[in-house]
Amino acid sequence: MEYEKSFSPEKKDVQKLRNLLLKYNNKNFETTVHKNFAFYAKEAGNIIGGITGDIFGQWLEIEYLVVDEQHRGKGVGGKLLRMAEEEAQKNNCKYMFLFTFGFQGKTYYPRFGFKEVFSIRDYPITGTEHWFIKTLN
Repeated sequence: MEYEKSFSPEKKDVQKLRNLLLKYNNKNFETTVHKNFAFYAKEAGNIIGGITGDIFGQWLEIEYLVVDEQHRGKGVGGKLLRMAEEEAQKNNCKYMFLFTFGFQGKTYYPRFGFKEVFSIRDYPITGTEHWFIKTLN
């Protein structure tokens, strides 16, 4: 057996590792169905914001929610969050979750019913990362 280090791994090699893990996980999860989603906000045909994520079982995970800086404060992010929540409910999700950095949405998401459940301090050096969950009706 050999061991090798890489600080610039090939995408195909990382995908091979991911596939090994998924093969094991899929034997143990109650479901293997993932539904990826992306909703966009556009102006004059150009994307000015969006939300992406994955529905897996009874959870909707938000991977990214971003609005171009010049369009913030106009309700775009809230509309995108509501669209994701509607999709979660259509798919019988009971929960939504996401994580954000302290300088991003730490004070934003609680306004939409998200509760902080975990944080990592001094990440990556002096910042914080915050994990939020929203329980759906």
